[in-house]
Amino acid sequence: MYPEGICSPCGSLAHPRGTGSPGSSPAQSREVAIERVEAGARREERDRVVVEAPLQLRARGAPVATVMRTPGHDLELVRGLLHAESLAGAIAQVDEDAVDIDVEASAFAGRGLLASAACGVCGRVAIADLEARAREVAADTRVALAAIAGVPARLAAAQRVFAETGGLHAAALVATSGELLCVREDVGRHNAVDKLVGWTLDAGRDPSSAFLFLSGRIGYELVQKAVMLGVPVIAAVSAPSSLAIDLAERFNIALVGFVRGARGNLYSHAWRIF
Repeated sequence: MYPEGICSPCGSLAHPRGTGSPGSSPAQSREVAIERVEAGARREERDRVVVEAPLQLRARGAPVATVMRTPGHDLELVRGLLHAESLAGAIAQVDEDAVDIDVEASAFAGRGLLASAACGVCGRVAIADLEARAREVAADTRVALAAIAGVPARLAAAQRVFAETGGLHAAALVATSGELLCVREDVGRHNAVDKLVGWTLDAGRDPSSAFLFLSGRIGYELVQKAVMLGVPVIAAVSAPSSLAIDLAERFNIALVGFVRGARGNLYSHAWRIF
């Protein structure tokens, strides 16, 4: 179903790197006891909730940051984070909750890496800072709105853990035809995108001939990650922020918000959408 080099959504990678501990499949959801209240009646039931757990990042053994994430694809997550921070180094899974990076600890000084799944690198990077590290997307890629319109349904069908819990964000790399190339889920929307970036780099995919689709809103930090990867179009079921629009406009990226069937709002570089 998924050709060589293309990942199965939310499953193991077709590419062997970036899957976490070899041979393991970390739990992404767990069962809990609840009381369900409906029409004034209460009843005890069992439900599934998404797992959120800390991942410690170490630089040659020294702890430098902690990321709250949904377990799984940890090496992709870290590689995506490093890419957004213009850092590079070999990455190894120490245990189920720790990853070691072959860089000096001093490389992380002053960097606002994630402390929670909700924050990302919010507010740390200004457009001027990004201009010093990235180039505008030069590809002339254009995408049909009809191809984008079909993604939400396919993305929903691919979100296995979301179907169990209703508590995850998703990010997908999508071919211009509308085919899902890879889907990643996480309790943090930034984490989902970082995992997707990690997969794209490991799999050797060309992001300039695809687009990024998000299950939630389009924030500045997510556009930043797309700029660093070189994605020409970002689409989502929700709205972009004003700074996300400014950043996309500056770096030649089309933003498509409020994707609802054949509808969508174009916020920047509308020429990319036909």
